[in-house]
Amino acid sequence: MEYTLREICSLTGGIVLGDGSTKITGVGSLEGAGPGDITFVKGEEFIRNALNTEASALVTHREIKEIKRPQIVVEKPFLAFVKVLQIYSKEKLKRPQGIHSKALVAKTANIGKEASIGAYSVIEEGAVIGVRVTIYPMVYIGQNTQIGDDTLIYPRVSIREEVSIGKRVIIHSGTTIGGDGFGYLQVEGRHVKIPQVGTIEIGDDVEIGCNVTIDRATLDKTVIGRGVKIDNHSHVAHNVIIGEDTMLIAYAKIAGGAVIGKNVMIAEDVGITDHAIIGDGCVIGGGSNVYKSLKPGSVVWGSPAKPIMEEKRLQSLLKKLPSLRETLKKLTKTLKEQGILKDEVDH
Repeated sequence: MEYTLREICSLTGGIVLGDGSTKITGVGSLEGAGPGDITFVKGEEFIRNALNTEASALVTHREIKEIKRPQIVVEKPFLAFVKVLQIYSKEKLKRPQGIHSKALVAKTANIGKEASIGAYSVIEEGAVIGVRVTIYPMVYIGQNTQIGDDTLIYPRVSIREEVSIGKRVIIHSGTTIGGDGFGYLQVEGRHVKIPQVGTIEIGDDVEIGCNVTIDRATLDKTVIGRGVKIDNHSHVAHNVIIGEDTMLIAYAKIAGGAVIGKNVMIAEDVGITDHAIIGDGCVIGGGSNVYKSLKPGSVVWGSPAKPIMEEKRLQSLLKKLPSLRETLKKLTKTLKEQGILKDEVDH
């Protein structure tokens, strides 16, 4: 990456104070940045740290006169710096266009312009790969699967047959999309497999972390809505529907047929039972187990999940139980000695 500060400002907004021709070749934190790097000051409390930075330029929320380095002054410096990081990341991760000589691409697959297909990747019959899609080495894409424009797929991702993936999707290493849902019929003490013949539909601007599993539907489709973000090691079972802009933190587990609304926040290690309906805007605290449907806007925590203030009160009471037990023992002893309490009390 090599931009002038003025060029960066044209992308982030704001105004340049100082030499706009300053060359920027990298990014860094206030403490870790060096010559050629640009960094940012998030707010007033970080100005002291900024005084000693070695960065060549800073993105700030106001002019910092004590710093004799060029600055971009913008209302939201963190957001502006994120735009810089997007530029830096895109250039850093850029891969050569075309199909690697050691990739295996079926003759009937349709590969879009400016796509990059890495070594040892396999693209099966009838697959459609969009424009500027980047597929790293050792990726498997099944027959008739469709990958939208500008999607990025990291190594060792497996996407099975007839899956539909939108534009600008990011899929991290080790993830499997389109495996069979866990469906069996109990017959005379044996487990008879129910064929999983549905598919998966993933919307635009979705990001899926490492080692995530998303199962195909038994019938119809599993749906991941536009803008959904799924963290590492999460599991989405067959026929689940997840609404737009919902977020699943690490180790989230969504059982078959559950319907998750829009803008839901599911914290780490949450389990949601099958066919539960989670309304729009719900927040589910870490480690919770949700055994029933939740109304829109619910904020819950615990196992079983309950309104968060109720769970906090219960947690507070649990901490007091040992001292309450000791108090009860002493009170019981006193009442017995005074002859007031005669029946044996189990404590």
